[in-house]
Amino acid sequence: MTGKLLTTVLLLTSIIINAQQLQLIDRFNGNKIVNDTEITVFSSDPAIIDLTRYFTMKNNTDKTLALFLRKTVNMLNDSTTDYFCFGIKCWPDTYRTDVADTILPGAEDYTFASHVVHIRRFDNPPLPPGRSSITYTIYDSTAFPEPVEASVTVIYHLSGLGVDENKSLPTVVYPNPASENITVITHEYKQENLTLSLFNGMGMMIRQSMVLSESSEVTIPVDELTSGLYYGHLISEDGRSTVFKFLVNN
Repeated sequence: MTGKLLTTVLLLTSIIINAQQLQLIDRFNGNKIVNDTEITVFSSDPAIIDLTRYFTMKNNTDKTLALFLRKTVNMLNDSTTDYFCFGIKCWPDTYRTDVADTILPGAEDYTFASHVVHIRRFDNPPLPPGRSSITYTIYDSTAFPEPVEASVTVIYHLSGLGVDENKSLPTVVYPNPASENITVITHEYKQENLTLSLFNGMGMMIRQSMVLSESSEVTIPVDELTSGLYYGHLISEDGRSTVFKFLVNN
């Protein structure tokens, strides 16, 4: 009975997904479908000047779609601006496109990328810590009796992860580089439940879990990670946090 129920649920899920006439696919997150969702671009690198996300658009209809994009800026970090690339060009100074990106029935298109950058981009300054939020809606309002559209909200998040930067706690991370485990030392976390998030060098969250800091040290296994740069974020229940960088050499 349980097996039949699971099969039915999976079948219904497949039907719902396939019924989406237009799919937005996150190319940084295992090609996950992100229609009407919120995703985060994270970095704690103070020298970065551009936070970027790349998407695929898939036409699941039997007709050619003439797609346009409109954006809604929900929040923009101080000293930053934004632009997006859609179709054959980039759009730095507009909230909507006026040239259609044509996608054939059943086809995928790789020409949508969103960016938040520092206003003085060509002087190569760092992005200021904080977050921006922008909603992108892809639509074709002419091909069907009802509009075909899909949207995604991108949170561009640098360093503080939405936590008061004044609550950031000093830490020591060792060994660095590591191959099996890293240990994070911070005395203020003793005997506390913590939320641990790990991000790869592209800013994609790869792991999130709850840990108990029984002492001033938190041990994190990294033996399953591929070699490269990673970022960690520990946050306590009262909002105190630390962001740390480490290398894996496997």
